[in-house]
Parts: sequence; C-alpha cells; structure tokens
Amino acid sequence: MGNKLIGYGSYLPERIMTNADFERVMDTTDEWIVSRTGIHQRHFAAADETVADMATNAARAALENAHIGIDDIDMIIVATTTPELDFPSVAVQVMGRLGATQNIPAFDVRGACTGFIYALHCARGFFTAGIHERIMIIGAEKMSRFVDMDDRSTAVLFGDGAGALIFERSTSSYSGIIDTVVMSDGKKFDMLHGSPDHKIIMNGPETYKMAVSLMPDAARYIMDHAGITQDDIDWIIPHQANIRIIQSCAARLGFPLDKILITVDKHANTSGASGALALAYAFDNGIIKHGQLILYPAFGSGLTWGATLIRV
Repeated sequence: MGNKLIGYGSYLPERIMTNADFERVMDTTDEWIVSRTGIHQRHFAAADETVADMATNAARAALENAHIGIDDIDMIIVATTTPELDFPSVAVQVMGRLGATQNIPAFDVRGACTGFIYALHCARGFFTAGIHERIMIIGAEKMSRFVDMDDRSTAVLFGDGAGALIFERSTSSYSGIIDTVVMSDGKKFDMLHGSPDHKIIMNGPETYKMAVSLMPDAARYIMDHAGITQDDIDWIIPHQANIRIIQSCAARLGFPLDKILITVDKHANTSGASGALALAYAFDNGIIKHGQLILYPAFGSGLTWGATLIRV
C-alpha cells in the first residue's frame, strides 16, 4: 500500500539574524562565515516563541495547502530535538492548538538532523501496514536556544523554523514516500551533542568527515534498494548543514550541483526542520514540479543518518 503527498507548509520566524549581526557581537566576519558555511542569514525565533508555536503555524499552512481540516488527519508525527517541555510531546500540543476533535495518535521523534527522515520512515511503515489514511509529518526546531555566542565555530551555523508535509494512503507504491533507510551509531555520541546547559558541543572536523561519508553512503544504498540510478533522480535535497558538506557529498555521488537544492544560505542549519523547509521553499518558488523524484539524505547527532525517496 502506497501513499501520496497532498499538502505542504512552512513557517519561518520574523527575526532575521544576518552575518553582519554576528559581526557586532563576536569576533567574526561575513566573509569568514560565508566561505566556510555558505550561510548569509538565518531566522531566530522570538524569546517567547516556542517549537510548538512554529510547528502549529507550519501545520496550519499545510492543511490549507491540502484543502483539508485537522480532523481529516489521523496521525501527527513531529521531528524535533529542541522542545521547551520534556512532556507532553510537541505533536499533541499541535493537535490541541489546531482544535482536533478526534483522538488520533500524536508523538515526537528525536533523530536530530536526521529526525525528519526518521519520521518519514515511521509514516511509511504505517502506510504499508494499511492502518492510517492521512499522516501529517512536521519538522520543527528552535536551535537558537542552544546557540553559544562565545563559540563562533557553532553559533553561526544554526537557525529556527518549521516545515510540514501531509501524505495520504494511495494504491500506488510509486509516489509519495517510496523508500526510506535510517541508521545510527551510538559509539560516536561525543562527536556532536547538546550539553546539560543547552550548548552545542561539536568536533567540527570529525563531524564533517563523517557527514561527507555517511550521507553519500545512505544515498547510494537507497538508490540500489529502489533499483534506480542517479539519472532517475530529478533533485537532491540534502540536509542543509553547510555548503562544504553539500558540495562534497554531491561530488562523491557524481551529481551536478544544478540538481542540488540549496537553502542553507537563507535558513542555515535548522536540524530536523531542514528538509521540510527546503521542500516547501522549492514548491513555493516553482523549482520542483509535480511528479518529480526527490532524494533526501541527512546526517546528525547520535550519530544518525539516512535517506528517503519521495515522488512529489
């Protein structure tokens, strides 16, 4: 039993933090940031703006795009690593804020930057089992909560935002979420993680080395598993970590850069929201067309990594 994409939506906070803004508060320059990351700006949520706020805004936009209401959804999955509350889940908060009257399952997935692929993996399983009709998947992060303004190597990398996709069960197995693969390696936990005082701890060189190896590996695996080649792929939407990782992964896969969707310059690294935000941007700007095949690989803390194939 397959599925198809019927709606999308996104939300970016109003505040834009430019590289010039960072120049005023730390020892860095626009040239240094752009040359190493490709990032020109990022959105930061307001102090009183929560992950649930952003997720709800993206969900509402996706419902409007799909021309359906919240009671037409029978499962909500939220990928996030930055919720303000330990409980309840962001997903149930979204469900309540949207006024759902049905007692549908709603839960969060924590897979860091690979989180949205983990959520898609879950949704694909539920569709395959034939027990859900319409699933909303949201990626929402407030990475600015973890930004350490004393650490220029990480502070400039991250942004906030949320994106949402809605999939509906279909008789076709060649549309929607076609295939997923997710993996993890807990032995490398110390390479990239959050500290008890909400700061990002990252071994930059090692993280780069693993990302440019594991994301292409996941991409090759899923193409082999699906029985396709790179010629069948219309677009790659990689996790938007930084431009050097994206370019290195493209080179290792042999994909031309004109088939790689890049939004890291505008959004920075939004962790679990990265892929959904990039896809929404591509739809809004007419870059991706209906029927095209998308390859989305990602890598994140955990270590976690994976890839998915989506025909839109």
